[in-house]
Amino acid sequence: MPAPSPPDTLLSMTFALAEVTEVRRAVARVAGDAGLSEGDLEDFVLAVHELVTNAVRHGGGAGEVRLTRSANVLTCQVSDRGPGAGDAVVALPGSTVIGQRGLWLARELAGGLVLDSGPDGVRATISVTVRPWPVGA
Repeated sequence: MPAPSPPDTLLSMTFALAEVTEVRRAVARVAGDAGLSEGDLEDFVLAVHELVTNAVRHGGGAGEVRLTRSANVLTCQVSDRGPGAGDAVVALPGSTVIGQRGLWLARELAGGLVLDSGPDGVRATISVTVRPWPVGA
């Protein structure tokens, strides 16, 4: 049985606060080209935006976003060099708490969230199913 082919990298860019809007636009364009449309596209872009702004706020002020596609799965990894998430609990905070909803929102919008935290920072990963590539693409 042949080994699965590695995912196709569709977007890879570094960012800091000044590039957050540029990242959001690039993710919207690339995810749309990859097969997401309408509500699914809006949800995915907002989920990525939450991860990107979280990296800027809590992950050292900068990070990297990487979109890949393997078969019918579009994956986004947002990584930073921050102090790590420790044992972060991804839960909706109480109604009187200001902020602290980014990871929860990303998880809800994408239908899942994986956090990997280590000495080099945090990597947040979300994935969504997209329609198949057209034959010959």
